[in-house]
Amino acid sequence: MSNSLNVSMIVIGDEILNGRTTDLNGSWLSKFLFKKGLNLKSLRFIRDDSKEIDQALKLSLNESEIVITSGGIGPTIDDKTKNALASFFGKRITEREDVARIVTQNYVQFGRSWTPDHNHYHFFPEEFIATNNPRGLAPGLVFFEQSLNKLIMAGPGVPREFTEIVELEFFPIIKKYFNNQFKENYQTVIRTKGVPEEKIFFELCPTLWQDLEAFGKVSSLPHTIGIDIVVSYHGSESIHLENQQQIKNFIENSLLAQYVWQYGNNSLNELILASSRLRNKTFSIAESCTGGLTSSKITDLSGSSQFYMGGVITYSNQAKIDLLGVSPQTLEVHGAVSAEVAKQMAEGVRKKFKTDYAISITGIAGPTGQTKDKPLGLVYIGFANELHSGAKMFQMPGDRIRRKERFSDTALLILLEMINEKLDQ
Repeated sequence: MSNSLNVSMIVIGDEILNGRTTDLNGSWLSKFLFKKGLNLKSLRFIRDDSKEIDQALKLSLNESEIVITSGGIGPTIDDKTKNALASFFGKRITEREDVARIVTQNYVQFGRSWTPDHNHYHFFPEEFIATNNPRGLAPGLVFFEQSLNKLIMAGPGVPREFTEIVELEFFPIIKKYFNNQFKENYQTVIRTKGVPEEKIFFELCPTLWQDLEAFGKVSSLPHTIGIDIVVSYHGSESIHLENQQQIKNFIENSLLAQYVWQYGNNSLNELILASSRLRNKTFSIAESCTGGLTSSKITDLSGSSQFYMGGVITYSNQAKIDLLGVSPQTLEVHGAVSAEVAKQMAEGVRKKFKTDYAISITGIAGPTGQTKDKPLGLVYIGFANELHSGAKMFQMPGDRIRRKERFSDTALLILLEMINEKLDQ
């Protein structure tokens, strides 16, 4: 992967470093660049400070052919990126009519009129290219340093603006200057469940890492429900398909095979809707400790209403009784967090919405609520279809938010297995 065209990113903003805002642009850019055959070499976080910007530019240009910055191009006094870039390359800031036209159009797309006296968007470094901002007001800045064969691009910090300006404005410019240096990047992703890294690489398959390195760079990435093993490499589409098949054959003949639930990187909600569409099946969800998180993940996708008929959040015992028909005696004898209650919750929500399948979640997310027999992180996932119903018990690590994510994703995986008729009853 080291032979790829390198990109360095500089995230500029006091609000990032003081914790008031979380950066989303770096994560998005790394994925975008990989798909386009580029390599994110480094990611630097700095304050809105001219000296820090200057130092970051020197370091980034020393290691990469392309430098992309986010943040600091707005109209307020703390937005110093434009002036810092001009100073770094020895360019004057001048009033430019071509930039004024771009700014005017940026305002028009929001149904607004631009008043030049209210900001200095049109005061721009000479010899810099100004780009449209598809989702914002401030134009992007682009400068190609011909003597160094380096490209510098400055975009906004707001994620929805940054992603579109990179995709629609910056990337075509990158192709213009570096098109002959692109290499195709590919990945084969092996997604596992219910097995820790130590067991995979030291017990089940002690030589797995070395074996996979024959194909490319290997990474092991913890996920909410297991470990993702990623093999990255250059090549053509035909080489990718050949590598993918060889890796799959290798894994299927190993002790790891029983823990693999996907060869690929599709999300659970995407897979569930695709399987529901293929089999023309409907489903419903009952949630307690996850508070609607699981249903939210399903409805994040357009078209979910064709197969997801509805959900019920039953936090209290009385709600479980009134809305899902859970037996008061079952709650009294076994408690809300139990296999028996999870099973009845799944049966109840399936009956309520008349669906082919249903899942339920009841557990202890913490940090309170545990008992001697029911520790933090205990969760029961109920499931039901026309012929079978039951529940599975899991013990999940993490804090409250992390556990809720794990509970939710585990339930979605069980739903997927049930729809695909791969659920071990």
